[in-house]
Amino acid sequence: MDITPDKKRLLDLVERARSGDIALPEFQRNFVWTRDDVRDILTSVLKGYFIGSFLLLKVDAESSPFAFRAVAGVEKLAEQLKPDWLILDGQQRLTSLHYAFAAPPLPLKWTKYPYRFFLDLSKISAGDLDAAIFSERADLSGRYLDKDYQFENLIVPFTELSQWENWLNDYERWLIERDQERYFNEYFKVHKPVWNRAVGVIRQFYVPTIEIPKVKPDDADGIAEICAIFEKLNSTGVALSVYDLLTARLYSFGVDLHRLWQQAMEDNELLRQFSGGDPDIYGVLVLRALALIREQEVKSKSLINLRPEGFEKDWHTAVLYMEKALKRTTSTSQDGFGAFAQKWLPYSTMMPVLAALLYRIDRDKLDNRAYRGVKKWYWGSVFLERYAGAVESITLADYRDLTEWFGDPNRQPLVFEQIERNILHNPNFSLRDTARVNAVYRGVIDLVAIQGAKDFRADDAIEFHALDDHHIFPRAFLASVKDVEGNSKYKNPDINTVLNRTLISQAANRRISRMKPSEYLAKLVPPERKQEIMATHLIDEAALAAMERDDYEGFLKARERRIMAVLQMYLKI
Repeated sequence: MDITPDKKRLLDLVERARSGDIALPEFQRNFVWTRDDVRDILTSVLKGYFIGSFLLLKVDAESSPFAFRAVAGVEKLAEQLKPDWLILDGQQRLTSLHYAFAAPPLPLKWTKYPYRFFLDLSKISAGDLDAAIFSERADLSGRYLDKDYQFENLIVPFTELSQWENWLNDYERWLIERDQERYFNEYFKVHKPVWNRAVGVIRQFYVPTIEIPKVKPDDADGIAEICAIFEKLNSTGVALSVYDLLTARLYSFGVDLHRLWQQAMEDNELLRQFSGGDPDIYGVLVLRALALIREQEVKSKSLINLRPEGFEKDWHTAVLYMEKALKRTTSTSQDGFGAFAQKWLPYSTMMPVLAALLYRIDRDKLDNRAYRGVKKWYWGSVFLERYAGAVESITLADYRDLTEWFGDPNRQPLVFEQIERNILHNPNFSLRDTARVNAVYRGVIDLVAIQGAKDFRADDAIEFHALDDHHIFPRAFLASVKDVEGNSKYKNPDINTVLNRTLISQAANRRISRMKPSEYLAKLVPPERKQEIMATHLIDEAALAAMERDDYEGFLKARERRIMAVLQMYLKI
């Protein structure tokens, strides 16, 4: 695809937006800049600073690959628009500039009121460009729109700058009637050249533009390339996502993906909680689940071109099973995956595969063997860190492997082979070096949660307390342990290993503080329940005995054996 670099006068772009020659693709987000943002970009223009390039897609209005709408503040309905270009990158900047030069009755972010922008010519004369632009609420700016007030106070609305010569001529007539000496000796010689220079910078400001040639609605490769170009060039605003592009494409077929997402937010508590209402991540994950249900690729190029036929039905199915996947993942039952809080979810990118596998189990009415296979895939993928980084290829491969195994147990999935080789039959596999919060770390904490971890002090279940991961052998205690040469025996990696972490309430952690394990076990943990409470933290009798004698090395070895025993239980079918 040949893209054409060029430069265009900024005010021409603003005028084309106002006339509808430039429109927004439907996937673009709403205008979100504050009045400080608008003032800052106007100041940059006044100073002649670079404000970024603008990415434009050439279109035929009758056969655009994307649905479109007017730039915010332009009072034109979609059916009235006949754009020549869609703006892909630069929407917030162009909308802000249009806002200043056209003054539409549109509230800005963080306010209920529209604002008008003004240029203070006295600041221009003083060379104070940083203070030369200000704004006022539209409903309070009546005096600034009175010409006599403008002339008296040397204030020009930005809406007048496109016809600056007329404003200046009116000012000169007003001034010469009142003060000819000031007109000839001060204004004409000193101020007029400075004002013309400053306003000329604004009016003749050029910006780099990049124009993408026309792409037909059925040109899947061309549309995918637009996405790639956008992602490489976009440096400001919100990055374009597959969800955004597909939203625009489907809109042309009568499928309103925004509405479908809002409905999903209303009907699915966990999806709403994990996404925060934002479709950027989980919207794409639902689309991946939908593609898997259709047994299609999940790469961006494929998602952008998901066919509209039957889309709403498949979307509802994907949302339903994404919610089921999150429910299973957050469950602390023996059949759940223990990610009881969002921070403990090992990989959100695993959710489309889990959702599609649960759908397949229900659709084909499979038995508990399929569920055991899903558990093996899930825990193995977490502890092998298989879903770190780019995951599109592994997503489809895992889904296909598992669904084939559902029907034929003799077809061994690749992930099962990796589990056997790298965990179950690998004598060097160890959790000791896991000392930062990654998927493996989260996996261990989730295994603890599944055991029904009880607070050390309260002897009460996890769901009734705000538990977080804390040290079992306190950091301060371990830092005080010296070797034979009098140096600290344990450094941060050894102290912070996940083997020395578990779910404890903040209150209990404060009580433990610098105590030795033997000391806080005696003082804080109910003695008649000590063994049962510790068992819920994957601390067995051997590990508990090591705690009671403050034997850190013995504790780490015993606890790792216990954690691995539980993990292996999930990894065997």
